[in-house]
Amino acid sequence: MEEKNEHVETFKVNAEGKGWPTSVKILGTDWTIQVDEPVEDGGTNSGANPMQYFAASLVACQNEQAQVVASELGVTISKINIEASIDLDLSGFMGMADHSDASYKQVKLDATVTGNLTKAQVETLGSKVDKRCPILALLRAGGCEINSSWGLS
Repeated sequence: MEEKNEHVETFKVNAEGKGWPTSVKILGTDWTIQVDEPVEDGGTNSGANPMQYFAASLVACQNEQAQVVASELGVTISKINIEASIDLDLSGFMGMADHSDASYKQVKLDATVTGNLTKAQVETLGSKVDKRCPILALLRAGGCEINSSWGLS
């Protein structure tokens, strides 16, 4: 029987909202982020909305994982550009459906890597990053279709 290795870290936040916007303190750090909605959606447009932060978290996670994997592979990345688009069904959020289960429909990731790598190494890097990124794994587990492309610039 295979032994399961786990390294669990707990991330804690505290949110305070008095109407718009929401102030979110990342506990145990000096970081606070402002979360809001555009004026046309009822907010004050003083910060990105939660889905924009989620998309930003995905590409940031991909970049950080790429740095870890590059080090493991013994290759050097001098620059990485990651573009993402996420298709989200908002019918649950907007009260048009009873829930938001499986609301993430499709993710498109396009990463372009510059550095001391071959095309084959970039493909290996991308494959490993896509398998190990916990945010992408969350989307995959929710039934979201993942389309990822990794190339060398």
